[in-house]
Amino acid sequence: MLMTFSDWRAWVRDLPISIRWFVFLVLLRPIIDNFYYLKEFSPFLSPNYIVGVLTPFFAIYAAIVMKKPNYSRLDTYMGIFSLITGISCVALLVSDAFSLDAIEFSLKMGFMCYMYFFTRTLIHSKRDLYGVLQSFIYSTIFVVLSFGYEIVFQPINVQISRGFERFQGNFSDVMNYAIYMSVGLLIFCYSFLVKDTPATATKKTSLLAFAFIVSTAILFNIHHTASYAVVGVIMILFLFYNFRRNAIFGLAFIGMAAGMIYFLGQDAIDEKVMPLIETDIKVYEGEKDNDMLFHGRVGRWNSFLDYFFEKNTFVQFFGLPLSLNVPYMYISKGSHNDFIRILMSIGFIGLFLYIMLLLNVGVRLLRYSMSMQFLGVGALAIIALYSISTTPLLYPPLMYVFIPIMCMLALPVEAMKEKNEQ
Repeated sequence: MLMTFSDWRAWVRDLPISIRWFVFLVLLRPIIDNFYYLKEFSPFLSPNYIVGVLTPFFAIYAAIVMKKPNYSRLDTYMGIFSLITGISCVALLVSDAFSLDAIEFSLKMGFMCYMYFFTRTLIHSKRDLYGVLQSFIYSTIFVVLSFGYEIVFQPINVQISRGFERFQGNFSDVMNYAIYMSVGLLIFCYSFLVKDTPATATKKTSLLAFAFIVSTAILFNIHHTASYAVVGVIMILFLFYNFRRNAIFGLAFIGMAAGMIYFLGQDAIDEKVMPLIETDIKVYEGEKDNDMLFHGRVGRWNSFLDYFFEKNTFVQFFGLPLSLNVPYMYISKGSHNDFIRILMSIGFIGLFLYIMLLLNVGVRLLRYSMSMQFLGVGALAIIALYSISTTPLLYPPLMYVFIPIMCMLALPVEAMKEKNEQ
C-alpha cells in the first residue's frame, strides 16, 4: 500500500473541510452507485442525482476559495476546454428550457472541467496523490465484497451479452466493475514499483498477487472485451517498467504469467475470449459488413457522424448543442465512443483541445521517474482504450483517479521525487 492507515487518516484530517468531502465521496461512490435504479422512482430519491447536483457546487466553491499551488500550462488548456464546454452547456440548457434532462447532461458534460480546477486545490504534493489513490483502494473493498457475493452465492444482477452472463451487481452496467478492477490493478502495480512506501517487499508482492487474482476473476465474469485489452496493456506496461528496475523479478513475473496462461489453457481462452471477438473476425474474413465491427458499434458511429456532418460549419466546430436542438442521444453514453461523444458535444475545437490535453499529459510524464511514468501511461491507456467502445469520462470513479494524476503532473517535478530515485 502507498500509505499506512494511520498516515492516510492523518492526511484526511489535515485537509480543509472545503476539500475533505471529496475523500468521503470517493469512499462512498461504489455504495452510492448501487442505488442507481432509484432514479426510476424519482430523481429526488436517487443518491446519484443528489451527488451529481451537489458536487459541482462544492467543487466550484473550493476552487474559488482555495489557492492552487502553482500555475501550469495545463490550466490554460483546461481553461479553454472548459470555456468551449460551458458554451455548449448553456446552449443545451436554453434549447430545452432548463429541463431536468438538460441540467443532468450539462453537469455530466462539465464534470471534467470543474473537477479539474477543484482537484488542483487538493493536489499539492506526492502525499496528496497517495491519499487519493489510497482512498480509491479502500473504496474497492465494497466492490470486491459485492463481486465475491455474486461468485459465492448468486448473481445480484445479470446482463446477457453475446451469449454470456455478465455480472454487474446493482451497478448501472458492467463498466463499474471494469473500472474498479482496472484502476485498482493499476494502483497496486504502481505501489509495487514505488520505492518510498511503508510496505515490505513481501507485503507488496502478496497484495499484487491478490490484485491479479481478483482482476482475473472479475474479468472472466463481466465478459467485457475492452477490459481484456486494458488489463493486458497494464500487465505489459508493468512488465516493461519492472524489467527496467528489476530484471530478476521481471523474469519471475513472466514465468508467473506463463504459468497462469498454461493453467487456464486454450479451452478457457476459446470459451471466455474468442466469442467476444467472433464478429470482428468474421468482418476481417469478409463474412460480415464493416458496420458490424466492435459488436455493431461502427455502424452506429457512421450514423452519428453522418448526422453530425449534415450540420453547418459553426455547429461542427462547437458542438451539436449550438444547433439549439436536443441531441441527448448523441452526447450520452449511447455513442459508445468517447471521442465521438466529445466531437458531438463540443465540436472539432473541443475534441482537438481534449486530444492536446492528453498529449500534454503524456509529454509531461517524460520528466518523471519510471514508477510515475507507469502510473501516468497506464491511466492514459485506460482512458484511451475504454474510449474506443465506451464513454469513460462519464464515469466519476475513473475520473476521481485520472484527474488527480493530471493535477500531479501540473506541479513542479520536484514534488514527485522519490527516495533513492533512479
